[in-house]
Amino acid sequence: MSAPEEVLLPPAVHLGVLADESIAASVYVLVRHGALLRPALAAELRGSVVLRFADDYSAVRIDFRGDEIHVEDARDLEDRAHDLEIVGRLGDVNALIASPLAGGLPKPTSRRGRAALARLADGRVDFIGALGLARKVLMLLAVDSAASADTRRARREREQRTAGEVTDQLG
Repeated sequence: MSAPEEVLLPPAVHLGVLADESIAASVYVLVRHGALLRPALAAELRGSVVLRFADDYSAVRIDFRGDEIHVEDARDLEDRAHDLEIVGRLGDVNALIASPLAGGLPKPTSRRGRAALARLADGRVDFIGALGLARKVLMLLAVDSAASADTRRARREREQRTAGEVTDQLG
């Protein structure tokens, strides 16, 4: 298998321990979907991210390890450092995930993007830690089909490579 083909394989996504009032399984589905749609982005992510909710849901930890991603309820957070914490009510965090993105940030040119930006501006959602990682995590979790130009570009490049490989095999 050549190196470019390996990059297209998404990292394995694993669901770990779940607690009562858990939404880790829902986050797992978003992460798995994002990894399938954007495998190169998922593979380049490294670090530990905690989604901490102001509602009565357990915090969710996502560990990005390159070739695998682990999603589970966060336990004993006090004794472990994280590269990024995303803090807010579930509905406010969902607004960020559902908004169209440009470069990993909500687009101010769309109604949903402006609403998501307002949540960041007034502190309803806060990023504590590496902001570059936050942008990439939002791009991975994005549910809007037009959330990232990188997604369209990656799909186009993948189709071009596949067409080139077929041509090479036939010729």
